[in-house]
Amino acid sequence: MRKRMLVSLLLSLLLLLFGSCKKTETAETLPILKVGMMSAVDAAPFYLALEKGYFTEQGVDAQLILFTNGQNRQTALQTGQVDGAMTDLVALITQSASDFKLVGTLSTDGDFPLLAKSEILTSPTLSVGTMEISVTNYLVEQYLGADHSLEKVYINEIPARLEAVASGQLDAGIFPEPFASVGAMRGLKKVFFPGIPQESLNIIAFTETAVQEKQEALTAFHRAYAQAVKDIEQDPSLARSMIMQHIPNIPAEAESLIQLPTYHAPRLPSDEFVRQIMDWTASVTKQTYAFGTESFLDRSFTEGL
Repeated sequence: MRKRMLVSLLLSLLLLLFGSCKKTETAETLPILKVGMMSAVDAAPFYLALEKGYFTEQGVDAQLILFTNGQNRQTALQTGQVDGAMTDLVALITQSASDFKLVGTLSTDGDFPLLAKSEILTSPTLSVGTMEISVTNYLVEQYLGADHSLEKVYINEIPARLEAVASGQLDAGIFPEPFASVGAMRGLKKVFFPGIPQESLNIIAFTETAVQEKQEALTAFHRAYAQAVKDIEQDPSLARSMIMQHIPNIPAEAESLIQLPTYHAPRLPSDEFVRQIMDWTASVTKQTYAFGTESFLDRSFTEGL
């Protein structure tokens, strides 16, 4: 009897050990994809996919690296520390004119509200904090250009821009969520402009090397994102939870103020919209972008998702 019990125990231990080794081996053999995140509400589905295990389930070891400024993100891309990163169409277009090209594969969803003192927006002339070669500059023109004369003040760092608006040095400024909600905590009015932009300006882009050499990993990455978006559709609080867990320096009091975007199934912007942004970017940079959208967008990873 004791022999039987001992044999059964040994068999159970061997099965557990074998199963553990198999899981470890599977995890170790998954292709690695390192992707830069930015401190924006766009990041929520990616962190949810990571937490839920969707990346592993789809067959990729996705490693999300958070950057708090665009310069560090750009350095990481150019030095091969990451395979891709969250960026925007204006940055992607200007990058495509350089020797180091990126390929956009997935639109992400975020918001760029305007922060201002509530009475300021009735003034015919406004001083507005933004960035020069940036989607925020484009959006300021779209938001206010038709009804106001704009004095643009270019302040790249979000904390400095926020302080300039809060202290009254500037009439208004444009900020990504969730940082716009931090400004709302300080008594600033958070203003949204429905229908602007017509399509998403934010995008995930990968290096040409990653697109060429990690196609299966990229396909798995996009599938996992699609799963996470479906979860958020059923329970939007999941996105809010991911934002508060993973984006630093957001006070707990700001959580209820954050306006979540509508998170969409994987897609890319239309060629027509992208060409509009190319034309606007050319007007700011004074350069000509003589290439088609197919040179920096790859729609194959979002097809059928």
